[in-house]
Amino acid sequence: MTVREIAEKAGVSIGTVDRVLHNRGRVSPKTKASILAIIEQSGYTPNPIARHLKLNKKYPFAVIMPVSDEDSGYWRIACAGIQKAQKELAAFGVSVKRFEFNRYVRASFAKAMASFDPMQFAGLLIAPVIPDETTALLSRLPANYPVVFFDAQIPTFKPLTRIGQNAYQSGLLAGRLLEAFSSRSGPYVIVGTHSEDYHIRRRIEGFNAYFEHLAYEVHLRECFDIEHREKREHFTRLLLQEFSSIDGVFVTNASVHGIAADLNRRPGQKHITVVGYDLVPENIRQIEARTIDCIISQRQEQQGYQGIYQLYRSVVLGQSVEPEIEMPIDIHLRENLPTESHGETQKAEVHVSKHSESSLCEEA
Repeated sequence: MTVREIAEKAGVSIGTVDRVLHNRGRVSPKTKASILAIIEQSGYTPNPIARHLKLNKKYPFAVIMPVSDEDSGYWRIACAGIQKAQKELAAFGVSVKRFEFNRYVRASFAKAMASFDPMQFAGLLIAPVIPDETTALLSRLPANYPVVFFDAQIPTFKPLTRIGQNAYQSGLLAGRLLEAFSSRSGPYVIVGTHSEDYHIRRRIEGFNAYFEHLAYEVHLRECFDIEHREKREHFTRLLLQEFSSIDGVFVTNASVHGIAADLNRRPGQKHITVVGYDLVPENIRQIEARTIDCIISQRQEQQGYQGIYQLYRSVVLGQSVEPEIEMPIDIHLRENLPTESHGETQKAEVHVSKHSESSLCEEA
C-alpha cells in the first residue's frame, strides 16, 4: 500500500499521512488513530530510498586512510572498492572525500586531519593503522557518530562495523603454510612490520602459536623501512649473516616482494620459502618469478567497498548493520593467480574461512 492509498482510505490528504508517519505537525487524535490503524492493517513500511530521492538529501562520507601508493599499492586497491561503492550510490546522494596520510611519518596524520571537520560529513570510514593518533581523533568525535573500521581495528573502540580478516587465524595459517612448503628443518624468521598496528601483532601471535609446540626455532626481526630499498637490503644482509641457514620467512604485510627478491635471487643459494600478504602487483610478479611461495589475501577492494555500503545502510536507510564483517583468508599460489591485480574480483582462488585510480574518490 502506498501513502496515497492510505490517504484515500482514511479520507485525508497525503500531507496528513506524511505528518503521522514522521510524527510532526498537528493531527487530531482521532485522525491519527485512524491512519495508524490502516498502516498496521496494511503492513505498510516507508521506502527510505524514495523519500531521500524526493528530498534530494546529500550524504557525504569521509574516508581516512594511508596514501594510496603506500605498502606497495595495497591502499590503491582498497580505494578502488571505495570508488566502486561511491559510483553505485551516487544517485542516492552519497559522496566520498578521502583524507590521506603517510603512515611512516607521524606528523602526516595530524596534518591530514587539520582539514577534517566531522560535522561536514554524515559518517566516517577509517583504517586505524596508527592506533594512538586514531584513538585521539575518535575521542573528539560527537557521541554516536557513525564510524566504520576497515583493514585493522582498535580493541578499545566499538565502531558501527569492523571489516577485516581474523589476523590471528591468518597468522596460524601462515605458520602452517610455511611449514608445508619448506624442508621443515628451520629456523623460521618473522619479518615484523608496523608493530604498533594491532592486526600485525595478532598475525605474529598466531604464527608463533602454530609453532609453539613444534620443535622449530622461530625468530622475530623488525624491518621498519621495508619499502626503502637500501635499508631493506641492509636488513636482509644482516639477517643472512645472523642465520646461516634459514628455512622459511614470514613477512607480515604487503611488501613481502622486496624481502623475497633479496633472499631468492642470490646465485647458487638454496631457495628460502617465503609467505606474505596481499595481491599487490609486485607480489604477483614475484610469485610468478618463484621468489614468493604463497600469498594470503584479505580482499582489500571488498573491504573498502563494504565500508561505504555499511555507512549507507546505517545512515541513509536507517538499517541495522553487522558489528563485524570478517573477510575470508584467501590462499594464492602460482597455480591460481588471478589475471588481474584485484584478487577478490576473480573466481580462481582457494580460501579458508571461519564460516567455511579514478577521479571518483575525491582526495583531501
